[in-house]
Amino acid sequence: MTLPASLPEFEGDPAQLYLLAALLTRDGAITRHGRALLKECILRRDPRLTAIMKGFHDSEADEAFVERVNALVESEALALHADVFDECPLEVAKALSKRERSAKQLDGEKSLIYGEVEFGYFARVLRKIAPRNGGVFYDLGSGSGRALVIARLLHDFDVCKGIEVLENLNGAAQIICKRFEVLASDVLDARTSKKIEVQCNSMLDVDWSDGDVVFANSTCFEDDLMGSMARQAERLKPGTYFITFTKGLGSDAFDVIERKRYKMSWGPATVFIHVRKNLDGTSYEAPPLTNIPDDASYQSDDDEAGSPPSSPGSPYDDDEDVDFETASHDTVDDDEFEGLEDLVAARR
Repeated sequence: MTLPASLPEFEGDPAQLYLLAALLTRDGAITRHGRALLKECILRRDPRLTAIMKGFHDSEADEAFVERVNALVESEALALHADVFDECPLEVAKALSKRERSAKQLDGEKSLIYGEVEFGYFARVLRKIAPRNGGVFYDLGSGSGRALVIARLLHDFDVCKGIEVLENLNGAAQIICKRFEVLASDVLDARTSKKIEVQCNSMLDVDWSDGDVVFANSTCFEDDLMGSMARQAERLKPGTYFITFTKGLGSDAFDVIERKRYKMSWGPATVFIHVRKNLDGTSYEAPPLTNIPDDASYQSDDDEAGSPPSSPGSPYDDDEDVDFETASHDTVDDDEFEGLEDLVAARR
């Protein structure tokens, strides 16, 4: 975008800053929820705004300026995300998953191994796609709802929907949804949807063909599940984005428009961004991905030796050395865990 040169020098005037936030939203540089988060910074006169505004009149640095604004918005979203999950930290969610799988003798089901997204990298992937206002976001295997909350905070979907097969995790996600409603109601844009829906079911038994952006943290998905999910994904409408981790869909109905390697909490993982082709098999003319400056921990597969295959079960899969679930389960405070477990049980 081109920054409006007609505005006067900013000296912390809230009215001028509100106007700038509106212009950034109009031009698609930030979302409506992003504008609301930025307004929170303006209201409390966040000192980070001063540093950001110093580059406002440098017309050669428009992209850098927008990047700094988005970084501030994402830092605000991250703080709210942390508050939402304060009572369900990662270790508790892992323990909920492990306990249910052990009780149901599902320990051998590799596809059910628990893993969560990193806020910063997932926020980056969604911003590269720059989803249009409205539409439906799906998380297939949504766990306690972390990716759903990231998508809800940073983008203006009509609804964010999660599908999780484990009852304990889905129960935790329902609690998270309620907590999100309480914490976000006065912070996010009042005229934009804040809806998050979760259900306990297999992703293969639910119709998610209305999705506009679909995500699956597929690092530990076994080949059969990847194949079934890919076949079901072919019901999506042309132009739908499908994001997977570590393994691509391997479907001729999709183009892989980007394949990049990130450093996740469990180690390196490749993020695949697919776009559903037209029904006649030709490529869908999707808008170009938003250019985001790379950093040292964001490496393209093109920088690796050779070009990795994207089919399920390929030798490129990163999951051979993945260990999401470590002895950290034993360090979860019993009162903290049992308190959430009681809440989950009460919702059934």
